[in-house]
Amino acid sequence: MILNAVLSTDGLDLEERQMVELLECRYGDGMVYLPRTRPRQLLSIAKIGGFIDAEGYLTRKGRILLARYF
Repeated sequence: MILNAVLSTDGLDLEERQMVELLECRYGDGMVYLPRTRPRQLLSIAKIGGFIDAEGYLTRKGRILLARYF
């Protein structure tokens, strides 16, 4: 059971890192751009998770996530 918890945590950590990499792809206007190498679902997940708003701009929650990594 402990192994499952570790695997789940590692999977979540990997997803978080992918989200952070996506959120870093923004320019001076603050809009997040999806690189060609990333799946389109990642952008949808970021919107559903509240990391970016409906227009594609970084939200407060997204800035907090980025601050944990940098």
